[in-house]
Amino acid sequence: MAETKTILSLCDYSGIWCEPFRRAGYDVRQYDLKNGDDIVLVKKPAGIVYGILAAPPCTHLANSGARHFKAKGDKALKEGLALVDACLRIVYATQPAFWCMENPIGRLIHYIGKWQHIFNPCDFAGYLSGAEAEAEQYTKKTCLWGNFTMPEKKPLPPVLGSKMGRLYGGKSERTKTMRSMTPKGFAEAFFQANGNN
Repeated sequence: MAETKTILSLCDYSGIWCEPFRRAGYDVRQYDLKNGDDIVLVKKPAGIVYGILAAPPCTHLANSGARHFKAKGDKALKEGLALVDACLRIVYATQPAFWCMENPIGRLIHYIGKWQHIFNPCDFAGYLSGAEAEAEQYTKKTCLWGNFTMPEKKPLPPVLGSKMGRLYGGKSERTKTMRSMTPKGFAEAFFQANGNN
């Protein structure tokens, strides 16, 4: 690259989604509450932002937890939406060349409209090899909003079925962390489609 391009990775604890950009030499700035960064309070960074990856927590938004919505009440919904709003505010403030926000199927459709794309991890497992590819042969519908190039799918059969629901049920922090991780195949495919230019 002629110049170092800045990527903001918002609500990103694992760093999987932004890792291909980091390896390629981009200036990746990763923010997550678990690392002490409250996304609601993140100020507009100086300089030009090339791209934004955003993965706001789905705890109060995903349909998988719909049975708890009534008990949680509006306060939980407002907390979830505040993080989405903060991500979109940063997009608005920086006007990046591309941006993408992911979340499972859920309540966001009522607040920011229908997603542009939807995928399962197995759709991009073919970007990986060996044990990494095998580990991503599962289904977990994820929605994408934004202004970005959708990568070409390289699917492998979803022989693991709905692995996340089967292995990581419940409310523990470990469960939340595992279910929130970006699939490595998608991360690599996304970089190939939106980085490298």
